[in-house]
Amino acid sequence: MDLPKIKKSDFPNWKSYYLNYQKLLAQSFYIPLLASKEINIKAESKILDVGCGDGGFLSAFSELSKKCHGNEIRDFSWEKINDVKFVIGDICSEEIKERLMPKYDLVILRDVIEHILKDKKINFLSSVKNYMDDNSRLLVTFPPYFSAFGLHQQAFLKMPFKVFPFLGWLPKIVIYFILKITNQSTVWEDLEEIKNSKMTIRNFRRLIDKCGFEICFEERYIIRPSHEIRYGIKMKKANWLKVPLLEEILISGCTFILKIKS
Repeated sequence: MDLPKIKKSDFPNWKSYYLNYQKLLAQSFYIPLLASKEINIKAESKILDVGCGDGGFLSAFSELSKKCHGNEIRDFSWEKINDVKFVIGDICSEEIKERLMPKYDLVILRDVIEHILKDKKINFLSSVKNYMDDNSRLLVTFPPYFSAFGLHQQAFLKMPFKVFPFLGWLPKIVIYFILKITNQSTVWEDLEEIKNSKMTIRNFRRLIDKCGFEICFEERYIIRPSHEIRYGIKMKKANWLKVPLLEEILISGCTFILKIKS
């Protein structure tokens, strides 16, 4: 399957480009993937995107469903997107329950779990689970920490460091020094968050088992779908790669569809 390409030069600014890239990613890859697993998005489907960012990914779902909620810990100054309702707050808090539906058919964690600190992961996923029932599904994607761009340097840093692979392997003090001498210290907290999280494939499997989830579907990529859309590099699946150490290094991204254990 060939995925469409998107160019920054076709958009007036970064925000517009990134929102449309996320929408295209959902439309061309993830919604069809869900449909192939009999998870069809309908007008009455209740969808919650936790850590939704600017809402680009969710906007694709909102063209099919009229019951979409996006949740973020801070205000992204969202523009109007169909019938999407954006809710600011901590998904782990009690007060946010009054502003969300009790249960959702689909909950989305797209490149979010790797930002959650180790000691908060169980509470975070358990809180997400509270918005699911036996028929709900949880879509999770993330880049493994030890992969070439597991630190998200391509998103946070400027050239030439944004294209340096395995930057996350360096000690914190070295990374901070690089940021300091290149006047990029403002992104240190974002990078430190990912380093402290260390979301590996192995750790993720342990985490979901502790939280009472089971895997319905799993797919791993040497080249992620997002890379084909943004950079024109053909997506390459690697479901055959089962060697623990090698998969942490060579797998650039994972997709999991989970359900609550019977």
